[in-house]
Amino acid sequence: MQDKNVSSAHIADKPQFQSFPPPEGDEEALDLRELFSKLYRRRMVIAGIFLFVMVAAWLHLSQAVPRYTGKALMVLEFRKSSLLNLEEFFTGGAMNPAVIGTEVDIIRSVALLERVADRLRLDRSAEFNPALRPKQEPSLFGELKNWAAGLWSQAAGYVTAGGLPEPTPESAEQTDPQPAVRQLKRAIVDRLAAHLEVENRRASHTITITYTSADPRIAATVANTVAEMYINDQLEAKFEATRRANQWLTHRLEGLRQEVQTAEEAVKNVRQQSGMIQARGGTLLEQQIGDVNAQLIQARIKKSAAETRLTQARQIMESPGGLETLGEVLDSDPIRRLRADESTLRRRKVELGQRYGPRHPQMIQIDAETADLQAKIKEETNRIIKSIENEVRLAQAEETALAASLNRLRSEAGQAMEAELKMRELERQAESSRTLYENYLARFQEIREKDDLQRPNARIISAAEVPKRPSFPKTGRTLMLAVAVGLVLGVMGAFLIETLDRGFRTGDQVEHETGLPILGSFPLLGRRQGTPLAYVAQKPYSSMAEALRAFLTALQLSNVDRPPKTIMVTSSLPQEGKSMFSLSAGRMAAAAGGKTLVIDADIRRPVHHERFADLKPQARLEDVLQGQAKLEDAIVKDPQSGLCLLMAHGNASAARDLLGSRRMHEILEKLKEVFDLIILDTPPFMGVSDAWGLARHMDAVVFLVRWAETPRETVKAALRQMRQLEIDVNGIVLSMVNVRQQARYGYGGYGYYYGKYHKYYKD
Repeated sequence: MQDKNVSSAHIADKPQFQSFPPPEGDEEALDLRELFSKLYRRRMVIAGIFLFVMVAAWLHLSQAVPRYTGKALMVLEFRKSSLLNLEEFFTGGAMNPAVIGTEVDIIRSVALLERVADRLRLDRSAEFNPALRPKQEPSLFGELKNWAAGLWSQAAGYVTAGGLPEPTPESAEQTDPQPAVRQLKRAIVDRLAAHLEVENRRASHTITITYTSADPRIAATVANTVAEMYINDQLEAKFEATRRANQWLTHRLEGLRQEVQTAEEAVKNVRQQSGMIQARGGTLLEQQIGDVNAQLIQARIKKSAAETRLTQARQIMESPGGLETLGEVLDSDPIRRLRADESTLRRRKVELGQRYGPRHPQMIQIDAETADLQAKIKEETNRIIKSIENEVRLAQAEETALAASLNRLRSEAGQAMEAELKMRELERQAESSRTLYENYLARFQEIREKDDLQRPNARIISAAEVPKRPSFPKTGRTLMLAVAVGLVLGVMGAFLIETLDRGFRTGDQVEHETGLPILGSFPLLGRRQGTPLAYVAQKPYSSMAEALRAFLTALQLSNVDRPPKTIMVTSSLPQEGKSMFSLSAGRMAAAAGGKTLVIDADIRRPVHHERFADLKPQARLEDVLQGQAKLEDAIVKDPQSGLCLLMAHGNASAARDLLGSRRMHEILEKLKEVFDLIILDTPPFMGVSDAWGLARHMDAVVFLVRWAETPRETVKAALRQMRQLEIDVNGIVLSMVNVRQQARYGYGGYGYYYGKYHKYYKD
């Protein structure tokens, strides 16, 4: 219980350094200075990639076969030249993308290209017939250059000079030459199609024909020949179509003439046999049926109106108070007059009723007159209803008579329907035959009188000229592309290397990633400068000595009233410079006049005895901890600097128990009474747990991180584990810093200031 209180007191007395909390997220504002700093640091990578791309581009340009492009320009001029009204002959006359696309496909067709090959006799050209090419001995260097040039051409999107497939031994041994000839012709057509481009620009009727070849004359000749063969193909197609059309029209006109005569004769015969009388707008029978049908409709409307009036009158008579509205429904003037008289008697009855009683003679007379009027109203109503009933019966009789008459006329019309239908069918046939005959006759006259069909639908507006400059390779564009690709790949490579670099380079990175302050930077010496331990002794005013003084000063100023006496130096991994830093810092503190002790607490792998091989202590740290020797016998002093050392054997089997024991704590308390500063060189924190218990008894804990080597994740994992163990880390020291390389990382690093103030040091 007492030890726990003592440890808590020590922890409370530790100097508190300002901490920098890590950022909540990984997103940072764009820092242009840092961006250009990264590019400057990796300038050799950028230069190397850029040089590689430029060399590859130069090899491609030097080995590429020059190729020339001939270009011919045609315009499509479609004219309507229909043989029939129902469809257009040949082209249809409509200029739309589908029509133009069809013409482009015709130019690219195998049949047209075969005619071009026959016309130019390309089988006698060495460019198209590999048998005519001079044989060359293949070389490994040449094959490699061709392979590299082919890859570059595919990546750049250029058309390379391709050759025809060499004949196989099997085909050479064939006795029949026809398959070989067909194969050669097919290969020539494939080569023509591979190097031929036919394009149509949007919103235009022009077609551009381009051909690329190693020979400029062949390029122009092939382009012009393709255009000419396309025009000839159109003319030949039109001549053949004209010949076939004339033959077919002549035969068809004779047949149509016979059909028209036969149809007109048949119509005449049917009309005479049926005896149908034609009237205005149709036959007489049709007009009678229309009149009777109209009369029948009127009769039905009249009957429906009478039935409606009769139904309403009966409903009013049967309903209570119906007599009051009966006059309005029946539209009868007598009933209206009787109803008016009745209303007058009722008003008089009301007036007399106010003066006389119901038994008065005048009242009795009014009642009698009222009853008489109601009887007359009822009698008049019955008469009107009977009149409506008679009207309904008459309407029904008229409807029946008209319906019978209509049925009779329809029966008569049905008998004439077959004859009329037959006549109309014959008339339609005759009219159709007459119209078709006239159309065919008109088209036949047009074909004979006009030469429209003998004109092509396209003409050449710009023939291909022999090109003077090669179209491939494009040196300027290739070099510009190589420059752009080289720079982009170089920058991407630089940023990729920066991203894969997981070590700490500057103090700002340390504070940003860990949230702990940076206490200093321990420079890395060159091979000729020796070890840091000897260097600080020989050159006490060097940059390294000044860095160690700055570190010690920062520790002392962390708590002016109670400066730390025991300092633990640890790291996350081995080989991070803890021992050399501890000894060098101890030597600088001793040289400043303070009594300083450095303890080699890395019992598993001690190295201090190697640095001071001439010092032979009577005992070691393990002997003191195990009670086998006195503390005074284990401490030795460096005669050169006055630094005291407490070394270790390196053969202890229970290092963790020894360093975290009560004996170790007692030894430290005893040493603090004698020495001004005690530096403990402890083992790596991530590898072993020897120093975990020892850290609680320290006034300050310093964490070393090897510059550009120790992964950031490893450092953060070690610090996270120390926080879980409630071990306070006062700060971080970057060890083995390459000053010149760190200067490339800007003002955030020690190297930047070293470059600015190197005149103040005596290195």
